[in-house]
Amino acid sequence: MVFPLNAKKSCKIEHFQKLLSLSTELNNLMKNEFGRIILPIDGSKIAKKAGKKALVLAKTSGLEVVAIHVINTPGLPGLYGYQDAISYDEMHKFLQKNGQFYLDEIEKMGKKMGVKVSKKLVEGHPAEEIIKEAKKNDLIVIGSKGSTALERIFLGSVTENVAHHASCPVMIVR
Repeated sequence: MVFPLNAKKSCKIEHFQKLLSLSTELNNLMKNEFGRIILPIDGSKIAKKAGKKALVLAKTSGLEVVAIHVINTPGLPGLYGYQDAISYDEMHKFLQKNGQFYLDEIEKMGKKMGVKVSKKLVEGHPAEEIIKEAKKNDLIVIGSKGSTALERIFLGSVTENVAHHASCPVMIVR
């Protein structure tokens, strides 16, 4: 039996409409389940990968992304053994500049995709500040390992703390 060309087009259109309907359902589920996507960013490759995942989720769901970079001020004084080489103020300014660069980078990626990205540059202990930013109905999308050498060996201590103590769901990107 030979089907007219219009019958084949009709089947394709029906299939496309079903896919579109499922996509709309998924978007509505995401919107109903989550308020925002919280994206901790530290400049590492894995954080950028998590950023891409968060932006894709935001694009498909219409959720806002809050990119957060935390300057680890509790770790600053003992971080650098050569106190004469660079002052605390110089290091602090350097870390602020880097943090702003990482946030701007994610914002640019979001703009290209049509996703709204809010940026937050805060100081404190990274896990505590990330947890403090997230509300119960948010989704945290975080890289599995941080930018420090020790965190690259194990599951990042920040990621582990966030996963165990956050009051909202946490998506860990490897």
